[in-house]
Amino acid sequence: MLQYGRFEAMHQQQLEALGLPRSLWRQLYDKITGETFDIGEWVVFSDDDTVKSLAEHTLSLKSEKLEAESNVFLVDHIWTTTVAQELQDLDNVPGLLERMEKLTGIYEPQRNLPAMPDADLLENTVDANVAAVMSQAGVDEARARELLCKAGGDIIEAIVSASEETAPSTVQNSVQSQIMQQLEEGGQGDGPTEWKTRGYECVQYSLDNSAQLDGVDICVAVGAAVHARDVECNVTATHLTVTVSGKVAVDGDLHAEVEANETTWTVEAGVLSVSLVKRKAEYWPEVLVGEHRTDPITHAKHVRRVARDAWRYLQGYDYLARSTDQTLAKRTFWYVADAVGLAVAHDDVPNVRCLPLLYVDAQGQMTPLSILWPIRDITQGTTLVRDVCPAWLTDPQQRQGYLHAIFSGPTQFVLDAHEQLASMWDQTAKDAVRANIATGPTPKLPVNSLFVRDITPDAKAAVAAAGLVLADAPKDADIVFDDVPCEGRLTNQHSLNAAVYSTENAITAFQRIAGAQSWLSPGFLLKSQICELIGAAIMRNNSWWLLKSDQVVAGVEPQTVLTSNWITAVRHADVGYSAALECTPSMVIGGRLFLVERMVLVTPANGVFVWAAAPRIFQHQIAMDANKPEPYQILPPASEVSEHLFKLQASVQLGSGGATRFDTETEHVIVDAMRLLLGVDSGDGTNFGVFRMRFAIGQGADGAVPVLHEVRPALVAEQLAVSSDFVPSVATVIAGGSDVHWRQIQLPSN
Repeated sequence: MLQYGRFEAMHQQQLEALGLPRSLWRQLYDKITGETFDIGEWVVFSDDDTVKSLAEHTLSLKSEKLEAESNVFLVDHIWTTTVAQELQDLDNVPGLLERMEKLTGIYEPQRNLPAMPDADLLENTVDANVAAVMSQAGVDEARARELLCKAGGDIIEAIVSASEETAPSTVQNSVQSQIMQQLEEGGQGDGPTEWKTRGYECVQYSLDNSAQLDGVDICVAVGAAVHARDVECNVTATHLTVTVSGKVAVDGDLHAEVEANETTWTVEAGVLSVSLVKRKAEYWPEVLVGEHRTDPITHAKHVRRVARDAWRYLQGYDYLARSTDQTLAKRTFWYVADAVGLAVAHDDVPNVRCLPLLYVDAQGQMTPLSILWPIRDITQGTTLVRDVCPAWLTDPQQRQGYLHAIFSGPTQFVLDAHEQLASMWDQTAKDAVRANIATGPTPKLPVNSLFVRDITPDAKAAVAAAGLVLADAPKDADIVFDDVPCEGRLTNQHSLNAAVYSTENAITAFQRIAGAQSWLSPGFLLKSQICELIGAAIMRNNSWWLLKSDQVVAGVEPQTVLTSNWITAVRHADVGYSAALECTPSMVIGGRLFLVERMVLVTPANGVFVWAAAPRIFQHQIAMDANKPEPYQILPPASEVSEHLFKLQASVQLGSGGATRFDTETEHVIVDAMRLLLGVDSGDGTNFGVFRMRFAIGQGADGAVPVLHEVRPALVAEQLAVSSDFVPSVATVIAGGSDVHWRQIQLPSN
């Protein structure tokens, strides 16, 4: 067992961040290691009969008094998932969808077996099907009507009954073959041989490839972690019960008798298959009495609706983990607390705190749970309340917006907030100041030596070929290429670098200086523009949102989330995501989000140059469903693709000659964006900037248009990755020379 000293050392950073008083640490250790969930001894649920969902319960203190910081309680999680796993969990984890339905209040319409028709309906059904029975069963009209009446109008059952009355023959075998084909294809008479219910799938078949339906399989998704030892299957002639890890997965009376001693079951690839042998070979309209079938399309839509609303109750935590290849990766998990956690109501003046903790045991196994403790004295009968807003969220209006993502309610206040921001953007665009850019040659400067941080061998050779010398230290160089400032030297640390250093900074900068521009992808800050984001999402309900995190951890690739759900966007502020960029469906082409990258050089004299070589093209692979992006997904890192593939995939959007026009318009956007940035900060004339600008494909009135997706200072490593000639060619331009690798943008300054 994990000793207390090690527990404290391993969890100190978490506990301090949570704000748990140190006086409760030992008590927390005792309860975790002893698996003591004792909050039920202190509280009681509300007994309000009007409560309709799990989230509407409240907790009140049943003990005489609970003093502030006197106790700490464990709260379990009923579901832990990831963005990528959420839909699969809801569809496959036994009982989870039902729990989430109770929580969200969203229920799926059930398809029951058709009831026996009344006399008039039966007569009409017989009249409609009699000809088919006569033809396929080879009986006269009177017999066909008799068979149909006996079968309740079921055409397949009537034909099968007729076939059983005669000796096998070529004609009968042909009829049976046709019937089997109809059954397998889900043809006439509501007689498919395969269907789904909420808990399992059913397949009827012939054990010996004959026309007799004498076998039936029930398949239950149990998850990859389940093994045969975790399963108990009890079968009698008329009843089936299956338990998985002690929980009932299937339980019910069988439609008809089976040979219990011939039942077999297997667990493979996360699926439990129970194979039953019917005592009488016949078609079963249901396997378990009273089962409800699900329509695959309707069910998939229902799961997505539940998943969408579940984000009101999901809470998140993240941590860094080392992969098998020893690289660090950020892992983000989302959880729903148990009934106790859900019943702790919200209040702006809380008397308890309830926050997630990731417990790590002596073997390194991690267990997520939540801890709850009183922060004020609570008397008997008082309701337990907490502030569900994160501690950093203090603005009253933005708190209201955050709470709207959890509790819903009237939307006018978020629409008003968005309208106010949009009006401000429009006014900013009208008042925007655009600086003049240098259109003549760059003033000549003496440049003989360079310092380049972590220069590559190829770049070293290119520097030497350009007749330049590499300095060993920044102080000895005429020009410095580094990712940190260097006082007193001509460096790539232009004053604009700070304005666009992160996604959050760039959004703030462009909102302040550019406002609403046709070439600018709208963005919102998740910590200060929650109401405005919600209002925009409601107004533009076909938009998707790219969620960006500016948390910088050395060696960790930041993750980008794509979602169509603004609630998901708001909740990601809890785990370090800082911005949401709008991504219209037209930007996704063939399951790819293409980004056209241009490298831009701003000289100390405000000349704007673009790297003259063909632009680099990057893509994010997008998981698609029915020609639309999956509603929640973490995008894989952008990978570089050929310009040929890009033009091939985007040919429809670009149109004839569109690639050239797109490139030209991209340069127009580059210079307009740079003029706006330089209009408020033209630098001190002593430094230059190298910027990476990426453009998505938007849809304009006359075809594809570039939409500025990202702009930030290019790291030295990124500059070196473009070409071995990149650094020496920059030095040539800065020195006032001409270089074939760079083209100065010559646009009027007005």
